[in-house]
Amino acid sequence: MPSDWYPHSQAALITWHNNFSTQAAINGTTLGLTAGEVLQIAADADNVLIMLDGIEAANAYREALTAYKTLLFNDPADTPPEPVPAAPTTVSFGAEDPLPGIEARTRQYAASIKASAAYTTDDGELYGIIAPAPAPPGVPAITRATALIDSDVMLKVSKAGYAAVAVDMRRDGGAFSQIGTTISAAFVDETEPLVVGAPEVREYRIQGIDSGNNRVGDVSEITRISTTP
Repeated sequence: MPSDWYPHSQAALITWHNNFSTQAAINGTTLGLTAGEVLQIAADADNVLIMLDGIEAANAYREALTAYKTLLFNDPADTPPEPVPAAPTTVSFGAEDPLPGIEARTRQYAASIKASAAYTTDDGELYGIIAPAPAPPGVPAITRATALIDSDVMLKVSKAGYAAVAVDMRRDGGAFSQIGTTISAAFVDETEPLVVGAPEVREYRIQGIDSGNNRVGDVSEITRISTTP
């Protein structure tokens, strides 16, 4: 099931459908909806609120009843009595049963709006039917460096949203140079030591790589480690 612009959390659904109904009442018929569809959008918004509020009340009652069961069964014999939790009111949608398929129907309405000659991206944003832009990648990081035998070093990395990162290394105060790339969360540096059999201090940093294989974004903080011969 798509999860682009249509929300699925309870609070977000209520707020979204209320806004969608409000916008449809303002100019829905100008953007390709029929008057009947605008009325159905309002009914759907009401039914989303009624249903989800009913579920929330039922869940709260279940929790209260479970706590009361614990008090009734497991508390000491001299515990003062407490009133039984009140059951929630019955969910009622009014005189007519609600029409199923709210999400599928809402997506059809959104498609009709977007197909209208009068539609603009501003309308899409007002209605909430434009998928949010993906968050930009963050700053990659080396989360752990482990000295292995034979002067190898394993790096655990956080790519922070990049598909791949470039790995740089320097030693003995020299300049950083790229020694490889990784698309996984681990990278092993198998560089031969400057002096065979002797430990050396190495410093590492990583940077994101875009789809064009270019290094982009911020460089990570430097991680320093001493190798094990």
